[in-house]
Amino acid sequence: MTMPTAGHASPLQSARDFVADYFEALERPDLARMVRAGSGDDFAEMHSATRLLAAQAAKIARYEEALDQYADHGFWDDALPGGPLALHDGGDMARNVLKGRPAFFHRD
Repeated sequence: MTMPTAGHASPLQSARDFVADYFEALERPDLARMVRAGSGDDFAEMHSATRLLAAQAAKIARYEEALDQYADHGFWDDALPGGPLALHDGGDMARNVLKGRPAFFHRD
């Protein structure tokens, strides 16, 4: 089984690797070769894999956005008028992201 190195494989290539591995497990090396060569991008398995990877990428992007905010020194700066932003956040960004929403989600 091929495992793409994090950050080095494109989402499309990751989907191809996954689907090709699936076809190899089904003992369909002919289909696996087609997919690896990029000739099977219209297969239903490829559509499913790319949708799954897109959803995972969106989830990771939300996590990274929140972590970037929490990691920013200014977020914890006590010298800000009204105190640090972290005091006002109280974990709201994390809760939003864990519920599948953007870090700065407001209902208004």
